Amino acid sequence: MSKVIQISVLGKISGNVNADEVIGTRVTLKKMYSSGGEVLPFVSARALKYAIRQALKDRGFEIDPFYVDPRATEALRLRDSGRPDKYVDNDLFGYMSTVGRGESALRRQAPIALSYFKAVKDTPIKAEFGARFARPWGEEENPVPFEVEVAEFVGKVNCIIYDYIGDFRQDRKTAENVGGEEAKRFLDEVPQMLSKEERKERLRAFLEIFLTPSYVLPRRTNSLNMPEYIASLVALSEKGPLPVFQYLNYDFENGKVKVEDLEKMVNREELKNARFFLIDYLDQVEKLPKGVRRCGVMEVVEESLRFMGYEGADS
Repeated sequence: MSKVIQISVLGKISGNVNADEVIGTRVTLKKMYSSGGEVLPFVSARALKYAIRQALKDRGFEIDPFYVDPRATEALRLRDSGRPDKYVDNDLFGYMSTVGRGESALRRQAPIALSYFKAVKDTPIKAEFGARFARPWGEEENPVPFEVEVAEFVGKVNCIIYDYIGDFRQDRKTAENVGGEEAKRFLDEVPQMLSKEERKERLRAFLEIFLTPSYVLPRRTNSLNMPEYIASLVALSEKGPLPVFQYLNYDFENGKVKVEDLEKMVNREELKNARFFLIDYLDQVEKLPKGVRRCGVMEVVEESLRFMGYEGADS
């Protein structure tokens, strides 16, 4: 079994962070509906990765600029570079590099998987009304009205981090099976594995950005929006992913994390070998159950790096 880090985050989102389609003059909000008919707005995993990419770039990492391939079909004309050694997002979030449907592809299964940042309960959605007016120095025109759907909700996002960040051995096996000129170039240019220090720094950067949080959600041309974290549950498991995400829940009546659900988690026999940490950003949880350790962000980052084996000298 592989080592994994599992993270579940409760946080507050406000506004129209991740717009959906435009219907008439209304900009709608991305939302899904539960089996019970609840309206659950969300921020997509793609939007979260976009925001984290920008934060990684601000830290000095190289991000895949994509490139135009004239051989590819129209939908794939702008595609991944497929260089996980060079571009940190190709490594962390995976890629698929192909020229069209039915063609062989170079691909990487992402070592970091993210869910939607989805509301945890039924959420009312309101319309914000506005209008575009002609500039005072321009021609006189009637204002153009529009509406933007907005919501404020407490949501949850889950993340699994596998132990092959910076490890490209499986990618190279895929390239060997695919064959062709692109695969040969990949095998010639991409190493088996990055150095231990490089792997450590990539994981450290992601954990610090995601757990702090220090990323800005999309659409900031209209309004600045950063998620307001309430709590993060971090689980370190040597037996692959475990069913822990459902145990981080929010008590809306008391306005804090449901400690009784964490107690149920640590009492499950099959979860007793995992290690659990809780980051309480608002310092609202008075007492945690035995088996869940209260930590700050940087302490959790260091524990996670040690767990994944990133100690000692570079190798």
